[in-house]
Amino acid sequence: AAVKTAAGSLRDLRVAEVTKLDVTIENGKVVNWRARLNLSFKYEHE
Repeated sequence: AAVKTAAGSLRDLRVAEVTKLDVTIENGKVVNWRARLNLSFKYEHE
């Protein structure tokens, strides 16, 4: 969802690097996860 949101206002997304990953485990199963990303994009100054 975060990459899709960023793509709405930034052009030319290039690379997404996972810098941190967390999971919630209940009864021995992963029930939730989240990832922190660094996004790379092209910057054009007008």
